[in-house]
Amino acid sequence: MTKRDGKGRFQRGTSGNPKGRPPEAERIRQLLEPRREELIAKAVDLALSGDTTALRLCVDRLAPALKPEGRTVTIPALEAAVTLTERANAIMQAIAAGAVPVEVGERLLAALGHVAKVVEIDELAARVAALEQREEDE
Repeated sequence: MTKRDGKGRFQRGTSGNPKGRPPEAERIRQLLEPRREELIAKAVDLALSGDTTALRLCVDRLAPALKPEGRTVTIPALEAAVTLTERANAIMQAIAAGAVPVEVGERLLAALGHVAKVVEIDELAARVAALEQREEDE
């Protein structure tokens, strides 16, 4: 039996799925494995006869989309930046100067946006707590 709090939520440290994820993908692989060659041949035949979905499947397996490599970048101005705006400007300047690839800069800016949301939520929570405390004091 799973432990829940008064609001029906799982208590900290208690999993809502103690047995883990069901191994569906592995079960499907086991069912398909005996016919692997036949299925591959059929997909290729369909692709060659003009089935665009089968064609895309075959091409994606032969030449998967390239994933950007994770690499370390250094943005000196970022270390001196204090505010989120200064950090965003430092990233934009590094992109504009060609010091950071655009894709990496986009990811850094997206991460900075997530940080900004967390900061905003923290600040709102602190304001609500202060208002509630003030109401209790009155």
